[in-house]
Amino acid sequence: MAYKIKKDPINQIPKLQLVFWIIVRIAMLICAGYSFVSAAKSGDAEVAHAHIVMGWESIFCWIFTHLWDFFQVLGNGSFIEEVPPLTQTSLNAIIFIGIVFGSYLGFFDRFTWFDELMHCLSGFVSAVCGYDLAVIIQRKKGQCAITLAAMFGIMFALSIAVGWEFYEFLMDTLHGTNLQLAKEGAETAMFDISKYRGEYGYLGLVDTMTDMMMNTIGAIVGMIFMIIYRKKKHG
Repeated sequence: MAYKIKKDPINQIPKLQLVFWIIVRIAMLICAGYSFVSAAKSGDAEVAHAHIVMGWESIFCWIFTHLWDFFQVLGNGSFIEEVPPLTQTSLNAIIFIGIVFGSYLGFFDRFTWFDELMHCLSGFVSAVCGYDLAVIIQRKKGQCAITLAAMFGIMFALSIAVGWEFYEFLMDTLHGTNLQLAKEGAETAMFDISKYRGEYGYLGLVDTMTDMMMNTIGAIVGMIFMIIYRKKKHG
């Protein structure tokens, strides 16, 4: 069968969800524009670099707000086309909260609990999406067992968490950011380093492992939620 590129079926997206998608996409472009303009106006090379990194992060997030559209247009009849719009809506919510509130309004810097909340939410959403993805992949072989879908969901969420820590490490290594809090800087000003053996490296380790644990907690809650939700829906 010849490969076909389809038209984006936006009519399949519930209207309220579509409106939210558009708001998030516009917000990402505004954030990116603000960052690049701020970088151009800044006389401090370090500050300008930070703005540029945030600008590109906003652009990448804008691309990810189109993930469902890519699935539909480029899926070519595969299982990926059956991913529901709600999955994209959940992802957009995480992106919006993390970028707008977390990065641009400074919640990550002002509230130590905000990063943990975001990891819990991302773990929950990833487990929910993973559960539905397992059901979709298994569709041609019959109904997917709840336990299998739940296990896939939590493993999917943990894989996303590992991927995110890879991203933070690479950004810190290649672009000089401090996402893993492994060195002194504005990002670590709120921490009492004496509680972390006086070592920023240990603070970075604690931050990374705490992120992973919060993702795991969120994933477990998401797994339990999907088991209960699907049982009620089909029961």
